[in-house]
Amino acid sequence: MKRGPSVADLLTMRAERTPDRILVTFEGGGSWSCEQSLYLSWSVAAGLAALGVTPGDPVLSWLPNGPEAIATMFGANAAGAVYAPLNVAYRGRLLEHAVNLVHAKVMVVHADLINRLAGLRLPHLRVAVVVGKHPPLDQPGIRVMSWDELCGHPPADPGKRCRRRPEDDMAYIFTSGTTGPSKAVRCSYLLHDAYADWFRQGDLGSDDRALVALPMYHVVGTGWTYSMLRWGGSIAVAGRFVTDTFWDTVNALGVTTTTVMAAMGTFLMARPETPGDSDVSLRIALVVPAFAGVHEFGRRFNVDLWTGYAMSEVPGPLRTPLNTKNFRTAGLPTSPEWHVQLVDDSNQPVAGNAVGELCVRHEVSGVVTNGYVNMPEATDAAWQAGWFHTGDLFRKEEDGNYYFVDRNSDALRRRGENISSIELEQEINAHAAVLESAVVGVPAAEAEDEVMAFVVLREGTEVTERELFEFLVPRVPHYMVPRYIEFVHVLPRTPTEKIRKTELRAQGVTATTWDSRVEGLVVKAARIGQGVPDADG
Repeated sequence: MKRGPSVADLLTMRAERTPDRILVTFEGGGSWSCEQSLYLSWSVAAGLAALGVTPGDPVLSWLPNGPEAIATMFGANAAGAVYAPLNVAYRGRLLEHAVNLVHAKVMVVHADLINRLAGLRLPHLRVAVVVGKHPPLDQPGIRVMSWDELCGHPPADPGKRCRRRPEDDMAYIFTSGTTGPSKAVRCSYLLHDAYADWFRQGDLGSDDRALVALPMYHVVGTGWTYSMLRWGGSIAVAGRFVTDTFWDTVNALGVTTTTVMAAMGTFLMARPETPGDSDVSLRIALVVPAFAGVHEFGRRFNVDLWTGYAMSEVPGPLRTPLNTKNFRTAGLPTSPEWHVQLVDDSNQPVAGNAVGELCVRHEVSGVVTNGYVNMPEATDAAWQAGWFHTGDLFRKEEDGNYYFVDRNSDALRRRGENISSIELEQEINAHAAVLESAVVGVPAAEAEDEVMAFVVLREGTEVTERELFEFLVPRVPHYMVPRYIEFVHVLPRTPTEKIRKTELRAQGVTATTWDSRVEGLVVKAARIGQGVPDADG
């Protein structure tokens, strides 16, 4: 099959070759065969066409993981439309911005969410298809209908389906908004096909089943779904990641591969060990980013692991081998078709192992995103001179591997020194009492940043802020030791388990924040070669 086939083409092929084979199974019970999946996709496609959806139109999907989310993805693509899933946490102006950004006329929405639309200015939205029993929506201009009505149309004729090109948009994936207003990333079939290549590690193939427990409104959900369609495998759809039931879900659904976010791995490792830890169906997992104890995770649960680098816009330009011994790296270029360079603020390649922004391009046009929906300035800022600028800082070592340093937006600068929040967090997390941490810059009286650490302690452990401060003094350069430390019960997260650092920056220093200066603690720098300490700053 050609590179970048459409979802409709893949469903048709699977139904023709293996009609009775299970394609999708659900945590709450039930499953769909390949033939059933195709039939449902054309029923939804017919319903969307009856509502005026035409090829290239976006169809918003505001649903949690489940049968309707998968059916909407399949049906929208069968209609030649673009699947545009929304974060179920959206509300207010953030929701209004996302809905209006893509100019969608039709939205499929869960009943528990529909009233969040009330009072918003939504000039483009005309129809809300509601999953579940719902209260009336007091929103002039929006027709409300049920999911059953949408699916009640006779299936469209697959022979008359709209033919989609590999470079056409398959999905609009909204960024998590951690660095500014949400952007709708244009993700083509070619982009998802490249994800299928990136995900395919070891001997993964047609007998494997991927767990989709992270949201379908992020590329990890659409990516695994497309990948398994492409390989001839299947997916298991779970509502969300739950630490205490994760392994039960994996085993019950026969899951053999998935993505394990760093926070997920940390939480799973924090659970008490049991004799059955290694007796799981999971064989191969992608861990992103790698976390402290990742090797032990693989040994404890008898899972082969790998890591790499990808984003919604860029489908996996870097990856490591399976069971790499060096999880500090994001790996090497995935294939010769990927071109990678690191550049400075003047867009010039950096020398040696200097830190620079990761820029990528692919030999096949359309693999990397074509840009952001209705945001030409953001698209122009990302695409410069034929290179896509990721906004992430990396360092390339002599071994050829690329090492993630920080997000450009998460980088700190204190007294003329650049600080990697990732590197400092790793040192904080090395304390036996620390479960996880997040480092941000807060305004300094002298300009630039002061360093602030938000810290979550392990249950049943104790450590004071001063003890943690003193633990860090010999482990990091003087300018990296946090001035401020705040113990918190939990860190705010996006649905893909990224820490919302914008929220932490907005909170900043409060009355409960521990301040090393108030305690009379000032870390001093040593005068190299003289053995004499010098004041910090």
